[in-house]
Amino acid sequence: MSTHVAGHAHGPVVVVRSDPDTAYGEIVIGLDDYPAGEPALAYAFEQALLRASTLRAVYAWQPPAHAHIPESAHDLDEIHAARCRIAAGILLGWRQQYPQVQVVEDVRRAHPVDALAGVSAQADLVVVGSQGRGAIGTVMLGSVTLGVLYHARSSVAVVRP
Repeated sequence: MSTHVAGHAHGPVVVVRSDPDTAYGEIVIGLDDYPAGEPALAYAFEQALLRASTLRAVYAWQPPAHAHIPESAHDLDEIHAARCRIAAGILLGWRQQYPQVQVVEDVRRAHPVDALAGVSAQADLVVVGSQGRGAIGTVMLGSVTLGVLYHARSSVAVVRP
């Protein structure tokens, strides 16, 4: 039912799972480097500001399949450093717009669903973006959004552009 609503609603949809008596003081945002993620970032920063919470910005990445071949020229440390620079760049303007929000950049070598589900256990809210609309909106939620909806241990906000 929650995936159906999230797939068709025209505004943010929050699926509430957590114990309302437990507060961790942390909002989590799943970062990606697509402009369509801007509404989710705006929502996450606003929630962190309104709740006086820390914002944990999780940027998960997976190495290319051939990166584990010994003859491969890929340096996983350099790839990680590049991902850290991407995350910092995504957050730069938002940090300036919301200087009162404490932001933790959390760059992980993991599948995005695993990374977000993992941090959800100590979060009040996990915010993810989604682009699908219309009759096939639920299908278009995306694998990360659906995975977080199914596996997160806290409340999840799905924010669509």
